[in-house]
Amino acid sequence: MRRMLALVVVSGLSIIVTGAQTKAPVTRADYGQWESITPAGPRGGFSPDGQWLAYSLARSNRNNELRLLKIADGTTKVAAFGAQPAFSADSKWTAYSLGYSETEQERMRTERRPIQNKLGLLNLTSGEMTTIDGVQSFSFSGDGAYLAMRRYPPTPAGQGGAGGGGAQPGGSTGPAAAAASATAPDDEPTAATLIVRDLATGNDTTFGNIAEYSWQNDERTHLLALTISAEGKTGNGVHLFDPKTTILKVLDSNAATYVGLSWREKSADLAVLRAKTDEKREGSTYVGLAWRNLGASNEKRVQFDPTPVAGVPGGMRTVSFRRPAWSEDGSVVFVGLAKWAEKPPAPARGRGASATASGGRDGTTPPESGTEPPASPRSGSNSAVEVDEPAGVDIWHWTDVNVMAKQKLTAVADRRRNFIAAWHLDSGRFVQLSKSWTEQVAPTQRPNVAYVEEWATYAMDRSIGRPAADLYVVDLTSGARTKLKDRVDDRYAQVSPTGRYVLFLEDDQYWTIDLTSRTVRNITKTVATSFVDRESDATIKQKPAFGLAGWTKDDAAVVLYDKFDLWQVAADGTRASRLTDGAAEQVRHRYVRVNPDEEWIDLDAPLYVSLFGIWSKKSGYGRLMPDNGVERLVWLDRSVTGLARAKGSSVFAYMSQDYDDSPDLFIAGPDLKNARQVTTTNAFQSKFQWGRSEIVEYKTDKGRRLQGALYYPAGYQAGKPYPMIVYLYERLSDGVHRYVAPSDRDYYNTSVFTTQGYFVFQPDIVFRPREPGLSVVECVTPGVKRVAQMGLVDPKRVGVVGHSWGGFDTAFLATHTDVFRAAVAGAAITNLVSNYGNHHWSSGIAETDHIETGQQRMEVPLWEDFQAYVRNSAVYNVQNMTTPLLLMTGDNDGTVFWHQAVELYNIGRRARKNVVMLVYSGEDHGLRQKKNQVDYQKRILEWFGHYLKAETASGWITSGQPHVR
Repeated sequence: MRRMLALVVVSGLSIIVTGAQTKAPVTRADYGQWESITPAGPRGGFSPDGQWLAYSLARSNRNNELRLLKIADGTTKVAAFGAQPAFSADSKWTAYSLGYSETEQERMRTERRPIQNKLGLLNLTSGEMTTIDGVQSFSFSGDGAYLAMRRYPPTPAGQGGAGGGGAQPGGSTGPAAAAASATAPDDEPTAATLIVRDLATGNDTTFGNIAEYSWQNDERTHLLALTISAEGKTGNGVHLFDPKTTILKVLDSNAATYVGLSWREKSADLAVLRAKTDEKREGSTYVGLAWRNLGASNEKRVQFDPTPVAGVPGGMRTVSFRRPAWSEDGSVVFVGLAKWAEKPPAPARGRGASATASGGRDGTTPPESGTEPPASPRSGSNSAVEVDEPAGVDIWHWTDVNVMAKQKLTAVADRRRNFIAAWHLDSGRFVQLSKSWTEQVAPTQRPNVAYVEEWATYAMDRSIGRPAADLYVVDLTSGARTKLKDRVDDRYAQVSPTGRYVLFLEDDQYWTIDLTSRTVRNITKTVATSFVDRESDATIKQKPAFGLAGWTKDDAAVVLYDKFDLWQVAADGTRASRLTDGAAEQVRHRYVRVNPDEEWIDLDAPLYVSLFGIWSKKSGYGRLMPDNGVERLVWLDRSVTGLARAKGSSVFAYMSQDYDDSPDLFIAGPDLKNARQVTTTNAFQSKFQWGRSEIVEYKTDKGRRLQGALYYPAGYQAGKPYPMIVYLYERLSDGVHRYVAPSDRDYYNTSVFTTQGYFVFQPDIVFRPREPGLSVVECVTPGVKRVAQMGLVDPKRVGVVGHSWGGFDTAFLATHTDVFRAAVAGAAITNLVSNYGNHHWSSGIAETDHIETGQQRMEVPLWEDFQAYVRNSAVYNVQNMTTPLLLMTGDNDGTVFWHQAVELYNIGRRARKNVVMLVYSGEDHGLRQKKNQVDYQKRILEWFGHYLKAETASGWITSGQPHVR
C-alpha cells in the first residue's frame, strides 16, 4: 500500500508523474536486503488468545528471522534464524528452534562440529527471551504449563558436522505403506537427555536415555509418557511422568526395546509396542501394551502377545514401523503385520564355508557340511576354492508394475511394507485386515468398519497415470469383506466423517454408497451444473473435479464445488441447492476452514469463503450468511490470501500484496472491516525504482480467450520501446498481483528482469491433446503480438525463457518460430520420441506416464501417433531454427534426463545453429548450489543483454570456454 505519486504544477496545469524517475535503480548489491513474509505456525501464526502473531522474514541473502509481534502495541521480538514456533495453550509462552547462518553452518562443517540447533523461549508476559543450547525437539504439555525439551543424542566419535535437526525419534509412519520387510533390521531407538521445565517456576526435571516422549493430547491435561532406551537395555521401560506432582510411575519394565508411544485423542488411554525376540527368527516381533484411564481408579492394562494362538498368522510378526493407532471409541488398537523370516542356517565348516555364507543370500545351493576342508592356497597353486560373488545385476521385467528405477528408490519403504491388523482390547481378538500390498485400508468412525481401496487388477494402468481401484468395507471383528464398487477413480473416493457413506466420482457425476443399506445413488444427476472441469486439458478419461468443501452434520449433505460456487447436495441425492452466486460475475468462491479442528460444516452459522475473479484477478474474502448469501468483506484488485483466526479469540489475519506493494499482514475482527496493517516489509523499496503489473487480454487464432501477466520495467518511461522477456509455464496470469523479491539465487526472477530494464510477460497456455508444442505456439505468439501492439515493447527485441516444462515450451518456440530474438531453456525436454522411453529418475516413474497423461498430454503411446511425437519435438525442426538458444542442464538431473539438452545441442551444432549449452556438474533438476545459482542468473542476463540490448557479448557467448580454463 505504498505506491507514491508526485504532483508537479506546470503553467497552471496539474500533472501527475510517478516518483520513480528520481529514485535509484536496484542493483545486484541491493538484492540481499529484500524480504518475503510468511505467517509462522498453525492458525496463521496466532497465539491461542489472538494477542501475539508469529511470522517469518526470509531475506534474499538468507539472513532470515522469526518475528513475534504483540498485536496490541506493536512490540516485536526478533529471533535470528528462528523457525517452527509453537505457542503454549495458555498463551503465556512461545518456543522456537534457532538455527545458524549459511556461513556459520559451513564453518561448523569445516571444523567438523555437529550442527545442533538451539531452543528459544519467550515469556509473553514479561518479554524475557531465553536460549537453551542443543535442543533437537520440543513440545508443550496440553495445558501449556510445561515444556519438554529433548537434547541431541551423543555424537559418535569421529562424526562431526553432519548436520542437526531431524524429526523426533519414533515419529508416526502413517498407515499407507508402511514398511519393512521381515528381513530388514528393526529400528533401534536413539536415546537422549530430556528436560521437562515447569514454566511457572523455571524448575527443570531431567531424564536420561529417553527414546520417545509424548504428552497426553488433550489441552486440559499434562501427563507425559516416556520410553527408556539404556545401554544394554537394563532399565528399559515405559514411564508416566506427572510434572504437577513430579511423580514418575513405571508402567512396564523389561530388558527390551519400546517403540510407538500413542495416546488416544482427548483421553488417558496409551499404547506402546515392546520388542520380543526368537532365536530362530530375524529381528523382533512386538508385544502390544495398552492402558485405559491412566491415573484413574478404574485404570486397566491390557497386553497382547503376538503368537499364532492369539490370532497372528504363522510366520508373521507385529512390526515397529507402523505406530499403534487407536479407534475413535478406544476399543481397538491398529498395528502392523509382516513376514517374520527365519534365520539362515549357520555356515558349514570345512570346504565351501565362504560359499555357504554367500549362498544363503543369493539363492545358490550351499555345499554339504562335513566335507574335507580345502588345501591351503599357495603361490602358483590352483588348489584354492573359487567362490562366485553375486553379480551386480538388476533384472528389469516387463511385468514389473513398478519399474526397477522406482523399486530402488522405494526399497526402504518396500522393506517396511506391512498389513494393518485390529487388536480388540476387550476380547483380545486379533484380526488381519489388509491382504495385499496393492491396497489401502483405513479405519472409519463407523463402529467395527474399515474402508478398503484395492487396485491389484489396475496396478499397471495406475503406473501409467490412469488411477482405478475396487472399493470394499471390511468387518473389524471377522475380517470379512464386502465389495462396494468396481473400478472407481480413487482420487475422488472418500468415506464421510461419521462413516455413513462412501462418496465417489464416475462419469462426471458424484455418487454415494450407504454403508448400512449398500444403496448406490447418483446424487448430482439432477443438479444444473457441472462439478467436473470439462474445460480441463487433462488427457485421461475422467476430467478433474472441482473438489469439495466437506460434509455437514451427521453426513446429511456434502458441500461440493462447481467452477464458481458452493453447492449443498444431500447425501441421498434428494435435494441440492446453490449456496453462493459467483457465476454471474465469474468470481470463484471456495470455503475457508478458519477452524482446523471442526469436524463438519455448520451451514446454520456464518461461513467464510475466499473470492477470486478468474478474469479480473481481484481477490478477497466473504462471509456466507445462512439464507442470506455472501457478504463481501474484503474485495481488492490485489492478492488477498491466508485468512486465519486465532483459536480462542475472534481475531482474524490475512495477507495483502501487489507486484509493486510488498506483502503485509492485516488484523481485523470477524467482519474483516477496518483491517489494521501490522507489518511493513521492504519499507526501503520506496527509495528504488520499481515496476508494476497488469493483465493483458488477447485471443488465439482459434478464438480462445486468454490472458497474460505483464510486468513493467522499473523506472518505465512512456513512449520508449523496451526489450521484453517472456517467461513460460502453463497458466501464470493468476499471479499478476504476486510480489517478487529480487534475488541473485532465483535465476528466473521477475523483479531482477524488470529492474534490469525489461518488460516481463507471462502468458497463459492451454494445451490441446497430442499437440503440446503447437499449443505453445498458438497461445504464446498472439500474446506477444498483443503486447507489441500496445506500443510498449520493441518486437525485434523479445526473448523467451522457461525451465522444465517451460523449458520444453522455450525450446519448441526457438525451433519453430521467428518471434524471439533469443531464448533460454533450462532442463528442457527436447525430443518426445527419445524421452518417451526414459524415466523420471528422481521419482523412478517411467516417462510413459508423464508423457501420455501428465504435462506433455500426448494421450496415446508413441506407436499410435508417431508423427504427433515428431511434430511436437524441438529437435526435428532444428534445421529451420533462427533463434540463438542457451540451454541449461545439470548432469545429475533426475527429472529430465540431461541428454535431452545434449540431443538438441549436438543436432543444433551439426546444423550450424547458434546453440550454447551450460552443464552444471552434480546438479539436479533445479540448481542447489549458491555459486551455480548466481552464475546461471548472471549468464541469463548476459545472454539477453547481448541479444536484446546490444550489450557487448561476453567471451563465453561468442567463442565458448575451453575445459582447461
